[in-house]
Amino acid sequence: MDMSLAWVASRGKLHAEGFSACQRVRILALARFADSEASRERIRALFHSPLGIYVSQAQREGCELRLEFDTAREDLAFTLRTLKRVLPEACVEEIAPRVFAHRACTRGAD
Repeated sequence: MDMSLAWVASRGKLHAEGFSACQRVRILALARFADSEASRERIRALFHSPLGIYVSQAQREGCELRLEFDTAREDLAFTLRTLKRVLPEACVEEIAPRVFAHRACTRGAD
């Protein structure tokens, strides 16, 4: 899925799930490469780019690289643009509000 299309497609979902009140956003992406050496080189480039600070989880299995980004709501557009530039092979699978378990329990107590 094109990253700009992923953002537009998920806007309704984000708003319905309380995105406007949410401060953090979770982005899940997947990249596939021709060989494992290419995936190693791309992950090095990713962590040495400005986008590296937003990576909360990275998992490499052979030629696949699964990434999870944790970003501020106002940095979403920057994160998607930079991901497209640094890792053009990546496909955004999901964009959702970041929900912290300890905060969800506190809200339910009110």
